[in-house]
Amino acid sequence: MSARPHKRPVVGMILERDFPPDDRPEKEALSLIKAGYEVHLLCFTWQNRPRYENYKGIHITRFPISKKVYKKLSAAYLVQPFYRALWKRQMERFVSENRIEVIHMHDLPMTDIAHELAARHGCRVVCDQHEYWSNWIVNTGHYNRGLGKVVKALSDWKHYERENLSKADLVITVTEPLRALYLEEVGLASEKVIVVPNTPSRDIFRRENVNPEIVEKYKNYFVLFYAGAMDVLRGLDMIIDALPEIEKKVPHVRLVLAGRFSKGFDPLALARERGVEHLVEFVGWLNVEQLPSYIAAARVGVFTPPATRDEINNTIATKIYQYLAMGKPILTSEAKMMHDFVTKNDLGCTVNHGDVRGCAAAIIRLAENYEQRCAEIARNAAALINREPIFWDQTIRDMLKHYASWESREG
Repeated sequence: MSARPHKRPVVGMILERDFPPDDRPEKEALSLIKAGYEVHLLCFTWQNRPRYENYKGIHITRFPISKKVYKKLSAAYLVQPFYRALWKRQMERFVSENRIEVIHMHDLPMTDIAHELAARHGCRVVCDQHEYWSNWIVNTGHYNRGLGKVVKALSDWKHYERENLSKADLVITVTEPLRALYLEEVGLASEKVIVVPNTPSRDIFRRENVNPEIVEKYKNYFVLFYAGAMDVLRGLDMIIDALPEIEKKVPHVRLVLAGRFSKGFDPLALARERGVEHLVEFVGWLNVEQLPSYIAAARVGVFTPPATRDEINNTIATKIYQYLAMGKPILTSEAKMMHDFVTKNDLGCTVNHGDVRGCAAAIIRLAENYEQRCAEIARNAAALINREPIFWDQTIRDMLKHYASWESREG
C-alpha cells in the first residue's frame, strides 16, 4: 500500500501594519508559497484598500483602522484592553475562516492572542522577531516623552516576551548574537530558536535591474543614500549635522532619503534648521524593486544608528546587506555587529554616532579617493558574496526545514 500524501499546513501570518509593502514578510510568504504552502496574511489598513486581495499568491485579509487609533493605542497594548480586543476579534475570524494551522506572528504584540487561538484550534505558533522587542520599544521616541513615559513604566514587555516566546513552537530571530540573548535572557530552548537574517533577494538586487534614468539623474552628485524608517534611532541627525562641513570640500554632495518619517522626527525640518535643505532630497517610500537603482546611483550607503541598545549592537540591518549586494561603500556607526562586519570585510568606514566632525571627515576622505576606494570595496563585496550566504534563498532554508517537519498526512 502506498503512503498517504503529505499535507502542507495552511499558514496565517499576522502583521501589525498595512501590507504591501513590507519586505521581510513578503519574502517569507513567497518562499513558503514556492515550497507548496497556502499563505494567508492578516493586517490593518488606513487606506482605501480592499478587504480581500490576492497579492503574488498571498491571500491578504485587511481590516480598517484609523491612524489616530493606531498611534494612540498600539504602544499601550499592555495597559488598556481596546486595541487587544480589536485584534482578537479580527484574528479569531481570520483563523477560523481560513482554517489556519500555523499562526506566524511578525513581531511580538498580539502573540498572547495567537496562543489563545492555537489552544482552541490546534494551531502551531511561530514568533518571528524582527526586533528584540523588549529592548527596542523602550528606546523609541514615543516611549520617552510625555504620556509615553507613563505607558512605558506600566508596560512590562520583558515579562510578556518571556512568557509568550516560551510557549511558541518556533522562534525566529535575525542574527546569532540575538539568538544567544533569547537563550540566555529569555530562557528559550535552543532547538526552537533559529536565525533567518534579513538578507536581500538575489533576483532583485542585481545590476540588471538598475534603471539607467535614476543613475543619470544623480550622476553629477556625490549621493549619500538612506532607505527605511526615519526616527531618532537611525542616526540621520548626525549625517545632516555633518553636511555643512562636507559641502566645503564636496560641494556636489546630496543626502537622498527614502522611506517614512516617524512621529517626532522630521529630517527635512532638521535640514532647514541647519541651513542645508538644498543638500537633502526626500524621494518618498520606494518599493524594494526600486532600491537597486537608487543604491547604484549613490556613492555611499549610510546607516549610523546610536549603539545604545542590545538590539542594535546585535543585528545587521537589511540595508547593509542591500548596499553590499550592489557593491557600494558603506558608512555605519559603532553598533558592534555592523561595525565589525564592515571593518572585517573592508566594505567602507565607520564613525561613532554623535561624532559630527569624524563623520564629515570620513565622507570627505572617501570622496577625495573615491574611484580607487570604490573599486576596492566592490571587489571585497564580490569576494564576500562568493564565500558567505548573503542572499535570501540561502538564509531562508532553516525556516523552511522547520516548517517541513510539521507536515501531516491526509486521511
